Amino acid sequence: MSQPPIITAQGQVSNGVDQFTHALTAYLNHLGLPTENVLVPIHERQKVINNLPDVVSTIEYAKRGQSLYISKFIAACGAGLFDAALNFIWDETVVSLRKKVARFDLEYFFDSVVTDTVRRTKLKSEEDLVKIDEWELVRGCHLTGILSDIGYRHLDYIRDMRNWASAAHPNQNDLSGLQLVSWLETCIREVIAKDPEGPAIEVKRFLHSIRNAILGEQDAQHIRAGMEHLPVDIVKSLLRTIFGMYTSETTSIQIKSNIKLVAQKCWALAQDDSRFECGLRFATFAANGEAARRTLAHEFLAGVNGLGYLPPDNLAVELSEAITALFNAHNGYNNFHNEPVHARNLVAYIPNNGKIPESVRSRYVKTIVMASIGNGYGVSEMALPHYRVMISSFSEDEHKEFVRLLLERDLSARLSLRSCAPNFRQLAQSFMPLTTNQITLAALNMIGVSTDPQIPNLGKDSGYLRIINSF
Repeated sequence: MSQPPIITAQGQVSNGVDQFTHALTAYLNHLGLPTENVLVPIHERQKVINNLPDVVSTIEYAKRGQSLYISKFIAACGAGLFDAALNFIWDETVVSLRKKVARFDLEYFFDSVVTDTVRRTKLKSEEDLVKIDEWELVRGCHLTGILSDIGYRHLDYIRDMRNWASAAHPNQNDLSGLQLVSWLETCIREVIAKDPEGPAIEVKRFLHSIRNAILGEQDAQHIRAGMEHLPVDIVKSLLRTIFGMYTSETTSIQIKSNIKLVAQKCWALAQDDSRFECGLRFATFAANGEAARRTLAHEFLAGVNGLGYLPPDNLAVELSEAITALFNAHNGYNNFHNEPVHARNLVAYIPNNGKIPESVRSRYVKTIVMASIGNGYGVSEMALPHYRVMISSFSEDEHKEFVRLLLERDLSARLSLRSCAPNFRQLAQSFMPLTTNQITLAALNMIGVSTDPQIPNLGKDSGYLRIINSF
């Protein structure tokens, strides 16, 4: 079907916007209601109207008819309600991400983003995607490769702006027309008009073969070779998924046989925190009395020579749950209010000697550091004393994990937000007198002398990577 010609009626729209504004203002006056700071100025709305044709033209014509929230975005901009328009941008993006996840691989997505085994059992179909928080949706799409690194950074920032500058907060006059149309363009370019590519497509192909084919050694060789080209974060998600598939009581013998052919390679490519996570899930099955899943987890770990990653005791399981609760509270709505109770709960699990089990140390340091540096809008003041207690008990092991954090993409994205990089640098400088490890000290010093724009990208700096790889 040929695309119909684009009819430009910007002059008519502008006149209509002007007439609507005057009529509404008069009506509000008639009712004795405020008229100041209700609608953004017409010249700001005009900026959106002038740029919309070019931005919307990047969406395939067939997809435009399904983009309800973009129509609502345009209507809200024309009416001068930029805070509502920002909500509609985000709603359209969330709807599009859910559709992509549903078309891509639901099980892989759920396994990648949900580490709580009890909660995971309740997530099975496309309808269950609404049970995933929006920050989890964005992060999960990043972990599975549906979103690129750049796309994740942009969307995480837009999500923050939506939370702080949308209709939930009376500050829409801080938004400009060019900002709004730029965010719309970003959401279209990175999500609405873009399909998964590269590593994400490879993983989808791998999982389809594992679930549906009868694999031989030659087939497995191709899959194992393809795994070598996957980013670390996606390897982590893939390991989490095949472990979850293997330990499910409903998984067929054929699928388990296929997993055995590729599991050891995936395990070898994964980092220690991913391996320890599998050990933690074994301990969780044991603690919950899930004997069948515990046996299958033991079988998987034995097959990849991973029994050494089992936690020494149940403390690690308890700590893991407390860390997850704090991490979720920090990333969720109303985080400044919700964080303190979870921070206090986590402090209660810290041993007197400050020794954190190796299996949860990486997530522990990451969660405490992310909460301590804030989300670009500040730090939970009531939780801050608890964070300081935990940070003060950091040993050399935690200092090493701290300098490794810059290799993680979501932490790097956080550091690009205002005040986060200075707070991170301040932490690094406070650790310098406390370590005698020359490698750790060199990494901390490099952080300490870096500028705010440099810190988010240190994890990709060849000099910094040489230091980290010296451990």
